[in-house]
Amino acid sequence: MLNLLNTRILISGATVLAAAALIIGATFAFFSDTETSTGNTLAAGAIDLKVDSEAHYAGLVCQNSVWVDDNPPSTTRQDLVGEECDGTWSLKDLGGDDIFFNLDDIKPGDEGENTISLHVFDNDAWGRFVISNVQDLDNDCTEPETESSDPECSITPTPIPGVGELASSLSFHVWLDQGAILGFQCFNPVNGATGARCSEDPTEGDNVQQCISEGNCQEPDLITPGSLDPNGETHNIWEGLALYRASLSTACNATDGDGDGHAVDESDNYLACHGLADDGRLVGSATYYFGLGWSLPDNVGNEAQTDSLSATLSFEVVQQRNNPNPTFTP
Repeated sequence: MLNLLNTRILISGATVLAAAALIIGATFAFFSDTETSTGNTLAAGAIDLKVDSEAHYAGLVCQNSVWVDDNPPSTTRQDLVGEECDGTWSLKDLGGDDIFFNLDDIKPGDEGENTISLHVFDNDAWGRFVISNVQDLDNDCTEPETESSDPECSITPTPIPGVGELASSLSFHVWLDQGAILGFQCFNPVNGATGARCSEDPTEGDNVQQCISEGNCQEPDLITPGSLDPNGETHNIWEGLALYRASLSTACNATDGDGDGHAVDESDNYLACHGLADDGRLVGSATYYFGLGWSLPDNVGNEAQTDSLSATLSFEVVQQRNNPNPTFTP
């Protein structure tokens, strides 16, 4: 009888312990915390080069696809006024129909120029200018093209189109059409300057190379005058821009002390030296104006008669960030 009573007491005690364990388990909680980040995204940036052009020839300017008198009017080539022309368009991506030069009756003493702007949207970039697919053709032999002046004309019968004399006779050069203020202040969406010759710098992009005297120009040559290589040419724009910025010494320190080419005030107005980086990069917020000029000197002889010159002109850009030694892919 005693053993049975003890067993019941033990069982009863175990029940109490089990109930106590259940009560403790129901009220126990761990300290915790959760931090959540949503919407994580990695997106590739973009570089978009757009180009515009305004063609000038013999005192005329190409507007709305016809030649008109330039300002001030000129008496040169008035026979072309109202005739169709190529070489002028607003800022855009280039297509197969966009031709900078398309002239078929140039003579010794003629000259022309295209004011070309480059705008690299969204990111800084390295830029280069490539001339390729050069064809310098000696198309025909007129009577004045004697054997002494044009050896190809000694071939009988009339020579097959071959190497002509126009590429070696024409002189090309490219200058930085930055205007009276160092760098580029026009085409600024913040202050409403939407194109060349803006009120901030009226001579920027004005198709005239401003010079104090011969060889002393506010707007420097990036490609010095010379004939065109029949094998084509590649010009690294950043090299010319970097040399020019270095030549300015301390002139840009007040507005662009770190040399990255971004010279803006608190209201994002473009200041002097905007777009002129130490390393020559094309700054993504600047529109660069270049004058691409050509001339056929007065002393070119009859050997160039009927010759023609054609080429492909390309402007190429590649990202500057993480690409310290400019690398272009085919």
